[in-house]
Amino acid sequence: MQSDPQLRWRKKCGTAACVEVATTSAATYVRDSEAPEGDRLAVSAPAWSSFITAVTDGGISTVH
Repeated sequence: MQSDPQLRWRKKCGTAACVEVATTSAATYVRDSEAPEGDRLAVSAPAWSSFITAVTDGGISTVH
């Protein structure tokens, strides 16, 4: 997949891995920081907001 120059990617790291995230008014895009030219996941803005709220509130736990 070719890179989209319109997207501004930010790296987010956890304890074992990193992803890159870019946001627009319509969606949030997530990609593997080790394979930035690979596939990416697009999530609608409302769905991403719900996901972040669930993580912040402890509704989603991480697997170790």
